[in-house]
Amino acid sequence: MSGAAGNAAAFRRGACPTLPAPMATGDGLLARLALAGPLTPPQAAGLAALARDCGNGIIEVTARGKLQLRGLDAVGAARLAEGVGALGLALREGLGIETSALAGRDPAEAFDPRPLAAAIAQAAQVAGLADRLAPKVSVGIDGGGALGLAGRDLDIAVSPAAAGFRIAAAGVAIGRTPAPGPVVLALLERLAALGPQARMRDLLAAEGAAALGAGLVPAEGRVPSPGEPVGRHALAEGRHGAGRCALGLALPFGQIEAEGLQALAGRAAELGADFIEPAGGRALVIGPLDEARADALAQAAGAAGLIVDAADPLRRIAACPGAPACGSARFATRALARQLVRGLAGGRTVHVSGCVKGCAHPGRADLTIVGLDEGAGIVVEGTPRDAPVRIVPFDAAAGVVRAFLESELG
Repeated sequence: MSGAAGNAAAFRRGACPTLPAPMATGDGLLARLALAGPLTPPQAAGLAALARDCGNGIIEVTARGKLQLRGLDAVGAARLAEGVGALGLALREGLGIETSALAGRDPAEAFDPRPLAAAIAQAAQVAGLADRLAPKVSVGIDGGGALGLAGRDLDIAVSPAAAGFRIAAAGVAIGRTPAPGPVVLALLERLAALGPQARMRDLLAAEGAAALGAGLVPAEGRVPSPGEPVGRHALAEGRHGAGRCALGLALPFGQIEAEGLQALAGRAAELGADFIEPAGGRALVIGPLDEARADALAQAAGAAGLIVDAADPLRRIAACPGAPACGSARFATRALARQLVRGLAGGRTVHVSGCVKGCAHPGRADLTIVGLDEGAGIVVEGTPRDAPVRIVPFDAAAGVVRAFLESELG
């Protein structure tokens, strides 16, 4: 069935593409890189050159802060792997463990999440957990800084709490503990026992929060920090000196061309920055910079078409690559998304999804346009998997959606 109410198995997204195992898409192979640390400006420029020489020159930053290179063929993919090694880029492998793009640099952090993340990753590798869990299972270690992990679809989240650490399973606080590592690993083992496709929401539904939190001290839920990467972020003085900041820049729809990344990296280096960190929310965080140099970099980035203002309406429109880049997409999503920017007001969010999988934004949006066999489905306050209130021809979608945005329904 092509509509949003078909077999749930058809909606399940497959294994994540990696550098050694890229994924076939409509514009060739796609390779994803999970960096173990920030890029230097020369490394970012080198990666841009690889994207141009090995693929179609398009680099993406995902909602979780991973890098993707598009348009590869088999030969290009092999050359990319060699080039990444030559650049000295350290990649994370195995279980997905996420921290803030400013982990260890954020003066507002209650703790540095990196040692705990490394310890859990090592223990998970020894236990062979990655091979027994669903590919998209993820753990987030949130140090409580200004740039947090809010909005991430995390199976397990660790955050600071009074006299310990709060543990959340699929967004539900199940308790707190002074020793989160063993608790996280035990939860992952229980999840693995449920099957290789299970996510934490499945385990939570099967066993309940009380059972998962047995032995933990009760803990209230936590309102996470906004986690908006766009803008200026203070840096800890001990490492970067007083008055230094990092500048967060978002990529429109998470995408930048190789020439644009090379120019950005070159300007960042000229201004004294020594790190370029992909960040959750399809952004890059660059520093350290003083205020004057952050202003100069923001001006250059804005002129190049990057998003330098968190209030930019483009920040409230999610759109997957769409056709022809993705073979699953039914229409050109980003062309429609750009047509809708001018009419997006009042804080409304829009998701333009080429198919029911909803890769660009798995959660709910005020208005979702989803590609179906029958046409463009319009979903109000839902996801691409929800039943549309209307289905219209693709060439009529822009006008119909504008009418929805101008109405109380939008």
